[in-house]
Amino acid sequence: MRLEIESIEIKDVQAGAKTYTKDGVLFINLEELRELILKDSRIKSVDINIVYPGEKIRILNVQDVVQPRCKIGKDDADFPGFINKMQIAGSGRTRSLLGTAVVVSNPSTNRVESGLLDMSGPMAELSPYGKMKNVSIAPYAAEGVGERDFENAVKNAGFLTAVYMARGAEGLPASEVEVFESDLTECAKSDLPRVALYYQTYSPQFDYLAVSDKIVYGNNISFNMPIIVHPNEVLDGGFVGWNALKGIDSYCIQNHGVVKELYKHHGKDLNFVGVVAATANMDADSRERGACMSAHLIKNVLGADAAILQKILGGMPHVDISSTGIECEKLGIKTCVYTTPLTSAGTLGDTILFNDERLDLITISGNQFEKTKIHFQAEKFLGGTAETQLYGQGIKQYAGDSVIDIEQYLLAGVHDLTGNRNIIVNEY
Repeated sequence: MRLEIESIEIKDVQAGAKTYTKDGVLFINLEELRELILKDSRIKSVDINIVYPGEKIRILNVQDVVQPRCKIGKDDADFPGFINKMQIAGSGRTRSLLGTAVVVSNPSTNRVESGLLDMSGPMAELSPYGKMKNVSIAPYAAEGVGERDFENAVKNAGFLTAVYMARGAEGLPASEVEVFESDLTECAKSDLPRVALYYQTYSPQFDYLAVSDKIVYGNNISFNMPIIVHPNEVLDGGFVGWNALKGIDSYCIQNHGVVKELYKHHGKDLNFVGVVAATANMDADSRERGACMSAHLIKNVLGADAAILQKILGGMPHVDISSTGIECEKLGIKTCVYTTPLTSAGTLGDTILFNDERLDLITISGNQFEKTKIHFQAEKFLGGTAETQLYGQGIKQYAGDSVIDIEQYLLAGVHDLTGNRNIIVNEY
């Protein structure tokens, strides 16, 4: 399977009478985009704003962030299962825009933990999205639409906007072209070490109103058995973010850090043989079943000699990934457990939750639960108002406050559970 991602650098985004790109400037017909979004009967209206770095804007109730992308030569293949018919993602050519993103808000969300993004101030310095020229969309529900059904409509509105923007750059030369190609039959002929990725996509502990978010080809996989997918499917819209922003979003997954790093080494000092996608589990029986099945697929189907195990946010996923690592080691698969601390207090040892001598290579990324005081007085609010209450672990605080005390996993783009941020944990 071969995927080419052709990236175009966008220097500016402006409203225009039509949607096109000239001299690095993406002009967007906002009314045409609005009409496209409102074709979904679940959406009554939508606020659309272009936001720039340095503006004193705070974007609230962020549900997702999406990189503008579209398939080249295939009009019905973008985000399959979500906004287009079901088909396998990960092949052909994809246009991708750099320097801009779609920031998707749900102003009517009832979720307590909700993401935000500042376009200036200290948070904007921490997040790559705060340095981009972005399109902010905030849909509102039509009468009678259920809460979870509307969340899915908001998600799809983000994907539609991303495709619309990318199509506006049609015909422009690419700034860079990345080629992602892996053939399992060819890998079998090589003597290079075979490496797989265990990609933990979701945890049922985060099911909202006891309903899972649609994250894989328009479906959820909360209680499914682990599955084998080609890494290109992860990069090309088959997998997306949750309906909540917690240290990961669709933009992160479109640029999955571990997938891209393994591809850099593919065919040189290792062969990247595939991805086992799974969820964390809520009970011991399911955890044991999932761990055994994942290890079996990695060893006996993909034929891997080694595996990187990547977790999602939370404590249940922490235990789940250790169980999977132990089962892999039992089968002779060398593992690297790529994990995160679970608290901003105490030591790294206090948060590891597992201790097995077989798991002797553990990589610690940034601490998503680190509490940060953001000193910033916003003058304009999108996706909410100055009176929108923000999550603060017992602290009553509002979007209009000049100082907010918040855990970093709720700050859009500050962390990336796929491994794309330059953040480490130092223990003093």
